[in-house]
Amino acid sequence: MSKSITEQEVTQRMMDRWTLELANWLMSEKDLERREAFLKAHLVRRLLDGLGQGVVVFQYRKENGEIRQARGTLCPGVSEDFDHYEYKRDDSDAFSCADERGVYVYFDLDRRAFRSFAAWRLVEVITEN
Repeated sequence: MSKSITEQEVTQRMMDRWTLELANWLMSEKDLERREAFLKAHLVRRLLDGLGQGVVVFQYRKENGEIRQARGTLCPGVSEDFDHYEYKRDDSDAFSCADERGVYVYFDLDRRAFRSFAAWRLVEVITEN
């Protein structure tokens, strides 16, 4: 007898696979130890889930080594700035986060603009919603 799976179970399996793939990528491309790679991957997943549901305060290490604390969202209805943001690409944009795996975009509520962070630089998720 075959048991059908729910949409929630399918989503959970996809997220587990996504987390595993990110952890493996962090080990192979960023030379993170296995434990650290899996902790980072789970932390990134937790952050992205939270950003989709409301406001999250989190920290990441910038390229210059400075710790940046951010307050962000990817949830419609949280911020009028986010809901009405219109991105206009500037040809001088030297960095496109879509070009690099492990880099994620969020809407920074304090700077009122989209920003990005690298998975391997994520330090902490402080508060969710």
